[in-house]
Amino acid sequence: MERNPQVIYYQSRIEQSNKTKTYLKKSILPGVNLFGVFQSRGSGFENDYTPAYTDRYSKNYFEGMKPARSNYVTGFSLAWNILSIKKIKEQANAQEFLTKAYQQEYDLISTQLKDQLVFADERIATAIRAYHEVPVQYKAASDAYIQKSVLYKNGLANIIDVQQALFAVNKAETDKSVAYIQVWQALLLKAAASGDFDLFLGQVR
Repeated sequence: MERNPQVIYYQSRIEQSNKTKTYLKKSILPGVNLFGVFQSRGSGFENDYTPAYTDRYSKNYFEGMKPARSNYVTGFSLAWNILSIKKIKEQANAQEFLTKAYQQEYDLISTQLKDQLVFADERIATAIRAYHEVPVQYKAASDAYIQKSVLYKNGLANIIDVQQALFAVNKAETDKSVAYIQVWQALLLKAAASGDFDLFLGQVR
């Protein structure tokens, strides 16, 4: 039953609601922010450059890009919005009620599916019994039809008796087809309730 799409859907709603409630409770806590800035720069000039020594700088673009000086700063900040604590607690309580509502829906659908599984098992058992009984009924109807046909040929039965026997044979054939279909319907019902369609597809293969 755990593989049933309805069960999976309702279970996912409960899990999502629980995660939302956990997030709301954690959002009451102070927030810590870490930050850092790193800066480098290059010029292409050597540290002993003077106007008198014009060869102590490079016109190469990549030499100018090479970092020569670097600066950095790091820190952290602590923020706590105490004015929103009451509001967040109310939101968390509301989410808790919503989770309980989802749980009740989950319990309801689980109970319904369990009942469907019990009904499907009973229907499968009934359909299989009927399917095994049909050949016996068909043979009895066929024997009765043969008997009435022989009696009719010998003048010991009328055409109405023969038609009634033929009707019984046709009904037995129909009952056989119906019993076969009912077995598949009961199996499909169980597969739908359990969410395990391999129960059905495995028989088809």
